[in-house]
Amino acid sequence: MIVKNHRHSLLVAVALLVMPSLTWGSGFALFEVGNRTMGMAGAMTAVADDPSALFWNPAGMAFQTDEGIQLMFGTILIMPEQTFTGSAPYPGEGYTAEQIEQTFFPVHFFVGIPVNDRLEVSFSFFSPFGLGTEWDDDFLGNSISKKSDLFVFDLGVSMAYQLSERFAFGIGVDYMIAEIELSQNINLINPFNQRLTEVADARLKSDGINSAWAWNAGLLWKIGSGFSLGAVYRSEFSITGEGYGAFNQIPTGYPEFDAVLGTVFPFDGDVPIEATIDFPDFWTIGLSWQNEKLTLSGQYGVMGWSTYQELPIIFPENPEFSTAIPENYEDAAQYRIGGEYRASQHWAIQLGYLFDETGQPVESMSPLLGDGDRTSYTVGLSYFTDRFRLDLGYEYLKTEGRSTGGNSLDGFDGFYEGKAQLAGATFTIKF
Repeated sequence: MIVKNHRHSLLVAVALLVMPSLTWGSGFALFEVGNRTMGMAGAMTAVADDPSALFWNPAGMAFQTDEGIQLMFGTILIMPEQTFTGSAPYPGEGYTAEQIEQTFFPVHFFVGIPVNDRLEVSFSFFSPFGLGTEWDDDFLGNSISKKSDLFVFDLGVSMAYQLSERFAFGIGVDYMIAEIELSQNINLINPFNQRLTEVADARLKSDGINSAWAWNAGLLWKIGSGFSLGAVYRSEFSITGEGYGAFNQIPTGYPEFDAVLGTVFPFDGDVPIEATIDFPDFWTIGLSWQNEKLTLSGQYGVMGWSTYQELPIIFPENPEFSTAIPENYEDAAQYRIGGEYRASQHWAIQLGYLFDETGQPVESMSPLLGDGDRTSYTVGLSYFTDRFRLDLGYEYLKTEGRSTGGNSLDGFDGFYEGKAQLAGATFTIKF
């Protein structure tokens, strides 16, 4: 009976390890795909006048055919922080913890190639979703999440066509590749002292290429008198991935208990797992105005997190334990405003503001992600010539603190609050 119960606990533990793989909300959507763009808080859908348009509005590439071949590349350093303050019933009032400081540096790479004065073909590589979390070894929530890393890579090809002097459309396809690695501790009741005891640490890692196809489309209308109207849609996609769970035994000090665990847990092997991960669609509409010196832009968008209603988990070798876990995410809105002032023939500065709602239900908040509405303030500096451009950007992001209110699905209640600093450089070369 003990072995049977522990066998069931093993499968439950593996399920818990997989479950967080998409409880990530807006805090893991990356829209920083260029430092000029970041300086304007991403308010580029109706501007779309550099190669970062391949993310914000591919139609904008059709108005750039006179720029020749454009090569844009760069990175943005992302330095997140999060604090946790416990509440009753567990881990209790007065308990506090901070995530281990980490730095991430997703890259972006865009190439625009004019075919004629109306048609442009472009290629892109960037990460639309990513980042991770990590807590100290003595963190009380390590049985939920100890460390996580997620990166989604987008390999895209787009086509933009200028229908008239003022109107263009763009369309593209995206090959999405996901890499996931998660780790946590496994705690079980020790039958010899009736205490919750760490018996193993577990790691989930995606195996091979887990991929899917997506698509995007955009429209850009130069209305006149300096005004432009833009709209873009990026499709949802689902990645059904295969991976494995690896386990490392932690001695409990009770040899009999350790021996039983050794007959149940595959400490000398892996447990195969399959899971279908749903990523949201995204649409936005924007309006901009510009003259020789100044660009002003605003936009509204929605992340379709409501597509993530459940997480199917499949055990190929134990189908009786396969399940679908409800998540019940909601769509979330974004509001962005940005501006650029071209101070001289070679220098420009950018400013921006972003408000991004979270789609994560309060009961789903956990050490993996305690998400909240985000507010960002951004600034950028650019130096440019006819053939070269350097963009520097900085963003200060603040996540509104939220409490689980005693409703945590993981039984780990408390108050989460976070912030991040982002800084980077982007280079553009024209041939």
